[in-house]
Amino acid sequence: MTKTKPHVFSVRLPAFQRWATYGTLAIVAASGVAWLTLHDWLQWGWFAAEHRLLVVHGVAAALSLIVIGGLLPLHIRLAWRTRRNRMSGVGALAVMGLLGLSGLLLYYGDEEWRDMVRWLHIGVGGLGIAAIPFHVWVGKRRMVQHRGANTHPVPVVRPIQRTG
Repeated sequence: MTKTKPHVFSVRLPAFQRWATYGTLAIVAASGVAWLTLHDWLQWGWFAAEHRLLVVHGVAAALSLIVIGGLLPLHIRLAWRTRRNRMSGVGALAVMGLLGLSGLLLYYGDEEWRDMVRWLHIGVGGLGIAAIPFHVWVGKRRMVQHRGANTHPVPVVRPIQRTG
């Protein structure tokens, strides 16, 4: 498989941004699953480990919000304009938004809502573990399908030429 450099206005993420996105989301997912396993399933009472996992989860979640925000100006906007992966992209973005909102409610919300919000956050997090890789898979599959029909691996939006 040949490596292609993304065009300046390509929907494809540059390598650094792609790996920063994958890395932060993987850390968030792994720390969330590890905390859920220790706290709810095994119930070993390892409070120091659980606390550290929550700190890692929170810091990685904050970084992932920055990374996802970095996708808005080009990746998401250009993909929307070229009608690429809209369904999986909207689903992935909705999952990220719900996770961010429920995370804020877990930290700052009322105690009455905490248990319900906690299980919502866990459920949506489980969806995210499936939705984000699915979105990536759909995009890569579509890119491979377009290779034969187009010289560019992904649709390219050309800058507007101003006259006068």
